[in-house]
Amino acid sequence: MRADTAAGGVPEDLDRWFLGGLDRAWGDTQLLCLPHSGGNGSSYRAWLAPAEPEVDVVPVQLPGRETRLTEPPFTDQPTLIAELADVVRLAGFHRIALFGHSMGAVLAVNLCRVLEAAGIQVAHVFVSGHGGPSQRPEARFPIDAPDETILDALGATGAPNYEALLRYPDLREMVLRVIRADLGLVLTGLVAGPPVQAPITVVNGKDDPTPAGWDLNEWATVTRATCTSHLLPGDHFYLVGQGEEVARIIRTSLSGRPVPRTPTRDKD
Repeated sequence: MRADTAAGGVPEDLDRWFLGGLDRAWGDTQLLCLPHSGGNGSSYRAWLAPAEPEVDVVPVQLPGRETRLTEPPFTDQPTLIAELADVVRLAGFHRIALFGHSMGAVLAVNLCRVLEAAGIQVAHVFVSGHGGPSQRPEARFPIDAPDETILDALGATGAPNYEALLRYPDLREMVLRVIRADLGLVLTGLVAGPPVQAPITVVNGKDDPTPAGWDLNEWATVTRATCTSHLLPGDHFYLVGQGEEVARIIRTSLSGRPVPRTPTRDKD
């Protein structure tokens, strides 16, 4: 890792990993947010804005997207996790919590495992939109599938930018490139290894079309601490409409208070 330094004394190779950078005042807890397949850091600014200012929402910006568009995306998860853990170790966060949606859920748990092995405590891990440590994405998103197959699968999940992907070829090409790389990340690093010390909170959309056969209780095997779950209205991208409720769950979980179950309602 290079030691180039940007304004404010933050090494550039650290700064670019986090949307908004690191040269800012931190509160008590920094919530590092890992993206879904094909996703990027900016979505968390809208989804989890209600969590601030009590919690610093710090979207992780992976190579190949948005501000790192010219960089090749990672295709091997152990390599990504090792580098990201090194970045987090050097970043100077006060109290770390992790949030990951879909692919990001796998990244979050594996990152937690590596950080804890390095002696860095993680306060909490939030896994979202993912069925459990043994869930595999091959059937829905084979890496070598035609573009149309992947786009159809994205549409079925309720991806918020789906219509734009159909309308703009350049955007479609960019997102498909990242999705194929991200599938490599998931397939080379499923959640495997010793349980983490951090408590885990599982959040999913009750109308998500993907979780047939999912056993959400399986997440309890990944932690030596508590594991709680919440089912909220919405599909795979329930976060678009449920950011305020997810932020409440995050704030309460990080405060150490019991989080009341969220009542769910059927769609009208």
